[in-house]
Amino acid sequence: MKVLPVEDKVARVANERPSVVTDVSKEIRDELNRGCPLGVSRVIDFVYICGAHALPGAVKALRPSLVVNAAPELPPPPEDYVPRHYVPLLDTPNSDMHPYMESVADLINEVVTRDEAVLVHCVAGVSRSVTLCLAYLIKWHKMTLRDAYHHMKRRRPQIRPNTGFFKQLIKYEDRLFGEASVKMVYCEAIDKEIPDVYEPDYRGMTWFRQRYGPIENC
Repeated sequence: MKVLPVEDKVARVANERPSVVTDVSKEIRDELNRGCPLGVSRVIDFVYICGAHALPGAVKALRPSLVVNAAPELPPPPEDYVPRHYVPLLDTPNSDMHPYMESVADLINEVVTRDEAVLVHCVAGVSRSVTLCLAYLIKWHKMTLRDAYHHMKRRRPQIRPNTGFFKQLIKYEDRLFGEASVKMVYCEAIDKEIPDVYEPDYRGMTWFRQRYGPIENC
C-alpha cells in the first residue's frame, strides 16, 4: 500500500472530507450583531460579550450600567463611571464556576430588567464570559444548554468554554430543568472527552485519523 506524505494527505482531505455542519453566514452574524462595537457580540438585547482587547471601545460605545469582569489576571481597569462585578476565576477545567453562575445570572437579569446594558468579558470572550452568559440564558430565558450554546455561537462563532466549565453547565441545567440537553462524549481525534455540541468542529479531524492514522505517526 502506498504511504502518502502528510502534504498529500491534507490535499486529499480537502477533496474527500465528509460534509460538516457549517456556521451561519457572515451576513447573518453581522445582522445579529448590528450596532455592536468592533470585537463585541450581542448575547441578547442589553447583554453584550467581548474580550479584553475590545473592552475600552465597548465601554465607551455601549455605556453599560454594569461590567462583569471574569479575568482576574488582567490589570486593574482605568477609573471610569462603570460599576464592575468581579469573578475571580482562571480559565482552567478545575476552576469552580458553580458559585458564580447563579449569582451573575441574577445580577445580569436585575440590570436588564431596567433596560440597561451589561457587558461581560474575560480575556478572549471565549470561555469564562461565555459560561456566565450561557448560565444567564438557561436560567432567565429558559433555554436548554444546547439551544443557548447555538444561540451564542451564531453570534460569536469562536465561543468555546473549557470542558470543566461545560460539565458544570450540564449539571446546572440538570438542576434547573431536571434533565441535560448536552452530554460529554469521547472524541477520538484528540483522545479526550468533549461536549457533544463540539463534535462538528472535530468531525473532519476524526475522519482523517480513522482513514490515515495520526499525522504525528506519518
